Amino acid sequence: MERKLNWGLYRAAFPLCLWFSLPALGQDCGITGHVFDASRAALATAVVTVTQVDSGSRRQVLSNAQGYFRLSPLSPGNYRIEAVKPGFKPQAQKFVELDRGSAATVDLQMEEAEVSETVTLEARETGAGSLLAYICGLSAGSGCEMF
Repeated sequence: MERKLNWGLYRAAFPLCLWFSLPALGQDCGITGHVFDASRAALATAVVTVTQVDSGSRRQVLSNAQGYFRLSPLSPGNYRIEAVKPGFKPQAQKFVELDRGSAATVDLQMEEAEVSETVTLEARETGAGSLLAYICGLSAGSGCEMF
């Protein structure tokens, strides 16, 4: 008799737990997009950074071979989106607002950098313990060096 009573409590408790967890499931947001040049050609390996304006938290991802990127899950809030790639001027789109459960699509068109400009990309040490720093000179014949 006691065993049937416990099983009945578990059967009743499971739907209640599921019901109370549903609001948390719909809070994640995301940003997807495409990085391309002036001729609409895809730009692979562009570093796309989103910064939550209120908290200052940042996330980064590389665009894939077709120039697409996806950042999720993100918390609701206002975000600043930036893209950098050696040989191109940094591109920023300010204040993309994400509401609970929403998604945004952002297309970033990058312009080629002039010969006299220099672009510096740095990645700081992460929880995984990696440290990368790229310094790219955009003069004729220059490339990226990895330290």
